[in-house]
Amino acid sequence: MREYLVNADFDLSLRPRRLQGVADGRGRQAKEMPLHLLLLAAGGDSVLVDEAPDDAFLAYLERKGIARPGFTVEPKVTMRARFVPFGWNHRAATANTRYDDPSPHPPLEIVERVNGRRFAAEIEEELFGDQHVHGVFFDPAEVEEWMASREPDDGWLVKSDHGNAGLGNRRIRSRALSPSDREVLRRLLAEDSCVLVERWRRRTLDISSVFEVNDRGSIENLEVYEVVNTADGAFIGSLFDRDSVALERWRPSVGEVADRVGKRLSEEGYFGPVCLDHFVWSDEGKPRLRRLADLNARLQVSAPMLRLWLSWNRDRVIYWRLFNARKLKLPTDYDEFDTALGEDAFDPLLRVGTLVTSPFFSAGRRLRRVGVLLSATDREGVDRLDAVLRVQFER
Repeated sequence: MREYLVNADFDLSLRPRRLQGVADGRGRQAKEMPLHLLLLAAGGDSVLVDEAPDDAFLAYLERKGIARPGFTVEPKVTMRARFVPFGWNHRAATANTRYDDPSPHPPLEIVERVNGRRFAAEIEEELFGDQHVHGVFFDPAEVEEWMASREPDDGWLVKSDHGNAGLGNRRIRSRALSPSDREVLRRLLAEDSCVLVERWRRRTLDISSVFEVNDRGSIENLEVYEVVNTADGAFIGSLFDRDSVALERWRPSVGEVADRVGKRLSEEGYFGPVCLDHFVWSDEGKPRLRRLADLNARLQVSAPMLRLWLSWNRDRVIYWRLFNARKLKLPTDYDEFDTALGEDAFDPLLRVGTLVTSPFFSAGRRLRRVGVLLSATDREGVDRLDAVLRVQFER
């Protein structure tokens, strides 16, 4: 049995001067993430939560053929379980000591180093000869001086050393920083050690590769799938399609990148889960692969959906995404949700349709986001379900 800690602020917790819940305003969102990753524990495992999930939601999952996920309300833990955190930080290491047989993990200083974007930029150049990062800066004035002498073309992307899902990214479209640009940089550098600057690219395809680095330095359980992001790289959702035409050309290259990065991480002393981000962009009309856009030595947010897809033998195309609940006019009842969708509600026998993957409410309050899984036999079916969902519920 595994027991998962969804320490969703893991990446931000690695910032050396983290202003907890102040600079990013994501405290409540991070606290809600265990409810979005409940399906990690479908089938006999457990997720640590602050509050028990809504019984109505758990019953809805069972009606849909999804095994009722286990949960443990903190501060209790299942002492006999194997502890698995989203990422290894001080909170996770402390929680690990409460179990009968604590899980082995890399030294925390190694985890912090390999999750930094400076480290990713270093090995991107070292392993592949790629230099997409143009500068590392420690003061907003340094960034402004550097940009003033360079033509921005489509602009620059500024990244904090530690950030996730686009959090800590800032797109800048001119040589001169605006007052809001300066304020964002000031806030980032008040918490983090540095920011990195790279040229902004018009991406045509976002890709993730996930795997584990074992104690022998090789990688296991490699999976490659499409990701849907905003233009600035913020996560929207993940798309799993074994017959993806868009991915077919890039799978071998991405697999090679994963293998080489995994070995390099092992040399640093890291072992455990890894998620790499890659993207394809158009370079004067020719598609090119950014081999290592981001390196995350941790689990990925889409891990529960990947596990579900694999349990279905990859014979469905599924698109999982997180909606801002304020953009949807949702009912208060899961049966009402199904009734509104009609034949497009999830069918547990056919494993097609639209499935809610996180509760509408927790402790009587609507969650800030809602997870939705769209499942069909092909991409066209997923696109149709997405369109129906929007027509039915978007404000």
